[in-house]
Amino acid sequence: MTGNTFKRYPHINDLLQHYVDEFDDKKIAAIINNGVDNEEEAIAFSRFVWRMAGQMNEDERDGKVVLGSTDNSEMFPDLDYEITKYMKSAGFYSTWDKISKEEAETD
Repeated sequence: MTGNTFKRYPHINDLLQHYVDEFDDKKIAAIINNGVDNEEEAIAFSRFVWRMAGQMNEDERDGKVVLGSTDNSEMFPDLDYEITKYMKSAGFYSTWDKISKEEAETD
């Protein structure tokens, strides 16, 4: 995975980069630059995406401008599409699915 991995919805690249920078998450930055190579990275990346989704909701509630908008909720379907497609191609869809189910249960 690189900073330009997502082609169908390229704004997802920008969204990921914004939250990597906001969280100052060097581990996730490395995963995004190098790709998901193992189960541990798949788990970390999946949890990051869910953390990012939660922060997107908080940013909207707080009226925070992210990528030029205070409401980026329309990106959630694009995010799900791109991450699901990527995790399938990387061979870690089952990890993404498991983490997603766990996160959905805690909401």
